[in-house]
Amino acid sequence: MEYMLSFGKAIMMFAVGLVAFRIMGSQTVGRLTDFDLVVVIAIGALIGDALADPELNIYVVIAAIAGLVSIQIVTSLLAMKSPLIEKIVMGSPIKLVDNGKILIHGLRRARLTKNNLEQELRVKGLETVHDIKQAFIEPNGKLSVIETSKKRT
Repeated sequence: MEYMLSFGKAIMMFAVGLVAFRIMGSQTVGRLTDFDLVVVIAIGALIGDALADPELNIYVVIAAIAGLVSIQIVTSLLAMKSPLIEKIVMGSPIKLVDNGKILIHGLRRARLTKNNLEQELRVKGLETVHDIKQAFIEPNGKLSVIETSKKRT
């Protein structure tokens, strides 16, 4: 009987987690900011606690997950209305390259080495930094590149 209860609890917590992420929006999982990552980890920890501790009231866990989802939604809405809140919660891009020159202070802020940057540029099909007008590390950790209109040979 205990195994059946654990099995049912696992299915229920999976459903709760799935509903929570659907309510937060699919962009949350596809482009995690630091804030979203904390919410995802917290929800995962709550689900894990509910499955591991038979004494834990599952409704308390569901309420805690609902609270985290609510905080995430409210914060996202506030970030859309206020650039200051957006910058605090979501972060801002860090410029790494400007007019073909690597910005060392940008690399330091992003905690990237020159080799890491060059590797990312090669992955994007760029052979040299001189082909780049600007490059940024975005708050979600992805590299975005604006190429020069005229590549050097």
